[in-house]
Amino acid sequence: MGSNNKARKSGDNSNLQVFSFDEMKEATNNFSFDNKLGEGGYGPVFEGMLRNGEKIAVKRLSETSSQGLEEFENEVILTAKLQHINLVKVVGFCIENQEKMLIYEYMPNKSLDHYIYNQVRRLVLNWEKRVQIIEGIIQGLLYLQEYSRLTIIHRDIKASNILLDLQMKPKISDFGMARMFKEDEVEANTSRIVGTLGYAPPEYIKQGIYSTKSDVFSFGVLLLQIISGKKNTCFYGPDSR
Repeated sequence: MGSNNKARKSGDNSNLQVFSFDEMKEATNNFSFDNKLGEGGYGPVFEGMLRNGEKIAVKRLSETSSQGLEEFENEVILTAKLQHINLVKVVGFCIENQEKMLIYEYMPNKSLDHYIYNQVRRLVLNWEKRVQIIEGIIQGLLYLQEYSRLTIIHRDIKASNILLDLQMKPKISDFGMARMFKEDEVEANTSRIVGTLGYAPPEYIKQGIYSTKSDVFSFGVLLLQIISGKKNTCFYGPDSR
């Protein structure tokens, strides 16, 4: 599996590998419960290992997913164009029959929310480590907004979308909701509100307006959570005044 995958690339996304369903089934021990890392709106995520020994995380789209084909395709297209030390690397994808999967580099220390909201695990994050995590998230956002070839609005910056590698360095993940701006665009409007209440700014929740400032607002909420270790106790909804 390992050597063949390196030679088999997708036509439009030359730095992404295309995997078969059988390869993912083997890598995850038939999507074993013991390999399950968690589950989100997209579906379950499994730990896996390729034949070459590379550890991976496999996000499998479920039939009842609140996210669909549009988000899947969006993440494949965007992540093929992005590369930064503070962004989770997408290794490849699998589309076979009704199966749709995204394959990521494996993040052994899970997500930031695993630590900051837990009275015991948060002790791992001393102030020096928290500052390093904050700085890493900032560098990732700067890349998305200023330094990449594209201007990317993530639209779902939150603690559970910040993954931590072996050295506890942060990496922004989950680009299914992200949007790409043209060079002359400064904001956009949508009638389809996505993301997470409590992290999204009021103008987005109420009017559907989003821009680079939206991710800055979300980062501000996340910053307070990293410092305080507390979750949001109130947030804007569509009918809030």
